[in-house]
Amino acid sequence: MRSLSLTSLLFFIGLLLSILSVSAAPPSPPPAEGHSESVVDSTESSQSKDATIDLDATSFASQVTNGKGTWWVKHFSPYCPHCKVVAPIWSKLSNDLAGEAEAAGFHFANIDCIANGDLCDAHDVTGYPTFILYQDGKMVEKYPSTGARTYDGLKDYTLKHMKKDTVGATKGSTESVAAKTDGQTTEKIEGAESAKAVAEDESATSKENAIAEKFEASTTSTPNPNGVSVPLTFSSFTKLITSTRESYFIKFYVPWCGHCQALEPAWLELARQMQGKLNIAEVNCDEESRLCKDARLRGYPSLMYFVGTERVEYDGLRGVGDLVAFANKALSARVRSVDATEFEEIEKKEEVIFLYFYDENTAKEDFDALDRFALPLIGHAPLFTTTSSILASRFRVTTFPRLVAISDGRPSYYTALSPKDMRDHLKVLAWMKTVWLPILPELSAANSHEIMQGRTVVLGILDKSKEEEFELSKKEMKAAALEWIDRRVGEEKAERQNQRELKEMKIEEANDKGDEKALKEAQNMHIVLSPRKEVGFAWVDGLFWERWLQKTYGIDVRESGQRVIINDEDNKAYWDQTIDGQPIVPTSRQVVLDTLRTVIDNRNKIKPKSTTSKFVNLVNAIKQADAGYAFALVSFGIGITLVIAWYWKGKIRRFSRNVSNGSHSIIPSSVGSGKFD
Repeated sequence: MRSLSLTSLLFFIGLLLSILSVSAAPPSPPPAEGHSESVVDSTESSQSKDATIDLDATSFASQVTNGKGTWWVKHFSPYCPHCKVVAPIWSKLSNDLAGEAEAAGFHFANIDCIANGDLCDAHDVTGYPTFILYQDGKMVEKYPSTGARTYDGLKDYTLKHMKKDTVGATKGSTESVAAKTDGQTTEKIEGAESAKAVAEDESATSKENAIAEKFEASTTSTPNPNGVSVPLTFSSFTKLITSTRESYFIKFYVPWCGHCQALEPAWLELARQMQGKLNIAEVNCDEESRLCKDARLRGYPSLMYFVGTERVEYDGLRGVGDLVAFANKALSARVRSVDATEFEEIEKKEEVIFLYFYDENTAKEDFDALDRFALPLIGHAPLFTTTSSILASRFRVTTFPRLVAISDGRPSYYTALSPKDMRDHLKVLAWMKTVWLPILPELSAANSHEIMQGRTVVLGILDKSKEEEFELSKKEMKAAALEWIDRRVGEEKAERQNQRELKEMKIEEANDKGDEKALKEAQNMHIVLSPRKEVGFAWVDGLFWERWLQKTYGIDVRESGQRVIINDEDNKAYWDQTIDGQPIVPTSRQVVLDTLRTVIDNRNKIKPKSTTSKFVNLVNAIKQADAGYAFALVSFGIGITLVIAWYWKGKIRRFSRNVSNGSHSIIPSSVGSGKFD
């Protein structure tokens, strides 16, 4: 039994060293949040120039809105995979039916929604491609999202509506004859989807109405019509999602999972509230293991928002309100164009905005990259495009394309050294993640990692129940954040200027001395700014996160009132007092900034507190004291192991000696009868 204890002890020591070595490594990045995946199809074939007409806002108004006849219009994005697939089908169809279309006053047309975003928005185009039928200047109906986008499917639909046009045109010229022969009068029927003209005779009218009713009954495109979460199989997932551009919010779960069971009531309520707005579905991974494996889930339940083959994972809170808020944001996640007036209104609502400036020379590849950002930005910041000279002047944009992040009116610019950098989807997205947080974001389960990791954070613990004090605290903390940013920018600017002056001075000295070597060295000097610890500001709902705040920082806003702590997550340390030993309060901007400056300049001037155990504190102390942290930690562990091994080696020797002398019996003594069997 003693030897077994030694084995256990050595195992424990090995396990301990493994844990310490893990803590020695830098924290691994979190799983990619909001990363969208897409299937890239082949390049779209060029549109037919013979039978289709490319429309913009002006030509649409003159030929469709104020014109006559029937127009079947494809609204598309040149970068959409499904648009690329259907393009040659649409081109062939329009060419094959060109003669019949001309005779019937039927026109095929295209609208590029990237170039004409406002026009597509006006007709409620929410996915690509969208086919809309217009007649005599009015929208009649949309081609159903469940309709086949094959040549035969589109041809059948075209011929049916072309026939209606032909009947309507013929009827006008034969109306008097029809009235005499059949005694029928024409009647205009305005339906929910289309305006129909009846045929001269009863049989033709019945046949036409029967076709229309059958079509209307089978082509409703209203999402989530019953307000329920629809179970999906592998085949139905492919048919309803990956083969279309429909939007679906999907729960991947297993019935035995406790968290999945807890989520179910909220998920059902979400489906009810999203009736008629967004498709809600669910996948049982016990039954659909192949589908869940393809989805590469990280755990159960996993919630993902899909638009065709693109997806984004929801990683926030799972209350009904949180799910509904995300769903509404997802529905409006589109890249659309704005002018200066529209942008002013958007600024009043959004804390962070991405604005993409472009001109007529912006290439297809640039838009191709841009189109991929809509889903990853859900829940973070909206993305708009503009050609406004007013906005370009305001934000000092002189080269195109240019991507700018605007936070509280302050621009941050994505630096593209070459056109390739502007089209590098992952590189641009990585930059977006560094600037998409507001100046003073609210800490939540979804964003806690990106807010707290790798930086010192000034965290306001606020009480939303005291509205006036809450608003004042947010205002003061935001002002403190802006002042700190300005101070940092000023410090960096001054340091950069000092280094430039030093470089110029060394160049002048080398020139005066005629020292070619010193001159070359001076000219090759690079301006390198001193490393600075990144500082962020945030606030947290002290009532909602009450238990976590009490456990981590020992703060209860109900008892102590609103407080500020300065948190260093990397070292598991925090400060909750000023240099005078007073609590840091969020209503005093100066107190917050003075304490922050003290902590940044000399972290030990105010004694930090820890969010971890004393043992982990020891590890952190070694880490801070020695640059060769990993070596020191391993040496420390080896030293302890050798001491313990030396101690137990003596114990084992004494135990073995006693056994050989008969003082101890390995066999346990018998009880009662003195016999042992």
